[in-house]
Amino acid sequence: MAAFSELDQMIKEKQSSGIKLAKQKGEYRGRVKKYTDKHPGMNHAMELRKTTDKTVKEICAITRVSQAAFYRKLKEMEKDNS
Repeated sequence: MAAFSELDQMIKEKQSSGIKLAKQKGEYRGRVKKYTDKHPGMNHAMELRKTTDKTVKEICAITRVSQAAFYRKLKEMEKDNS
């Protein structure tokens, strides 16, 4: 078991050093966001939220935006408005 643990630790060290090197070169950007400010479904969902009295579940079904992403965007908008 100790050998596996040591091997795993070596792999993680190599990975983290590789990520640091890539960040220095500007090649490591991380995961691309699915719902940007220009995403038409998310923008439509926010518009529906403001203009109608539909539930979140209905809005997400219409726009095909996940509920988690919708709530995250709502929270972000409330934070910006405060």
